[in-house]
Amino acid sequence: MDNREYFLKKLVFRATHRGTREMDIYLGGFIKNYINQLTDEELNEFKEILRFSDKQLSDWLIYNKKNEKIEAINISNKLKKYKFK
Repeated sequence: MDNREYFLKKLVFRATHRGTREMDIYLGGFIKNYINQLTDEELNEFKEILRFSDKQLSDWLIYNKKNEKIEAINISNKLKKYKFK
């Protein structure tokens, strides 16, 4: 397994094993759907998003509460527009 493959597997794991089921589904669904379409920069930005707590992310994603730190990360726009199925 090369470094990129390891990085991607780790990213998927971290997105799908968050702590709350809602964030597992939302973030896991996003990364599984877009992993092959995202640039390396966007993948690293997604990794930054994962550093936020589930509470912060759910407040921002689900309850539309403003979070300037999350919104400062470029990929946040794609994440916010994502509709999981």
